[in-house]
Amino acid sequence: MGSMRAIAKGAGALRPYINAVRGADLDTQDGGVIVVLDGDPQATARLRAILGVDAEQPLNDGNSIVVHATVEGHDPALAAAVLAGAKRDGRRVLAIIVGSDQARQLTERAVLDARPLEPSDLVFVTSLDDPAPVLAAVARSLGNEAIAAGRRHPALRDAVAEFVISRAARQAGTIGVAAPIPGADMPAMTLIQVRMVAQLAALHGRPLDVRRGLEVVGVIAGAFGWRAIARRAALVAPVSRFVVRGGVAYSATRAVGEAARTYFSAAGAKADQPLDGLQATLKRALPSRGRG
Repeated sequence: MGSMRAIAKGAGALRPYINAVRGADLDTQDGGVIVVLDGDPQATARLRAILGVDAEQPLNDGNSIVVHATVEGHDPALAAAVLAGAKRDGRRVLAIIVGSDQARQLTERAVLDARPLEPSDLVFVTSLDDPAPVLAAVARSLGNEAIAAGRRHPALRDAVAEFVISRAARQAGTIGVAAPIPGADMPAMTLIQVRMVAQLAALHGRPLDVRRGLEVVGVIAGAFGWRAIARRAALVAPVSRFVVRGGVAYSATRAVGEAARTYFSAAGAKADQPLDGLQATLKRALPSRGRG
């Protein structure tokens, strides 16, 4: 009876990690296809090129994300009405408002007149000349849907990977600051990092199965070197030890994310094999227990 309880307890402890691995893949199986709604011809063509979207992608695909760029001198009323209709149908919509602050304010009011559009459906960029701010704005706005979009649109992947890593690092840093006892943050941090690695794998079309996901759990959970770094830093740093732990948690999580991003984006077919390569990459990125 005791051994059965121990097995059940162990299975229960692993369940959040299993769910994190499965959830990352499930979140990217459907959706994520972007269509660009016509507007100003030059802006529309430029946005399609930035996002890597086919001009022939049909607007009536009920699962697609509808994106539109509105620029100064182009009346946004018709496009806003189409976006509002798509949102009423349950689709994700995004209006990218391009231009100066003053012009953007006027356009924003015109777009939001089309109900049920709301501020969360808008992003602002100064121009479409530089792809990086546009891609970053789209990734942030789409949130979890960005992973499926990045999986289907490679032009978005770097921006989505940065969004996923930054979000996880901030979450880990917050937990590191809030944890009342050193080490109490480790289970939550490990779960955040495993979910992040699984999302990065899915983003690059390399979803983890449960077995490989549990291998990642073992690698991350075994790399406790940053705890020793945090303890030493807290002794000498002229700031709160909670702030130090938060900073170390943030940096460690970002290191895990950057290692995973490098592996899944560069490993090619090797990423479909057992995760020895990812394990080695993570171990290089994280301080070893022996260095504590």
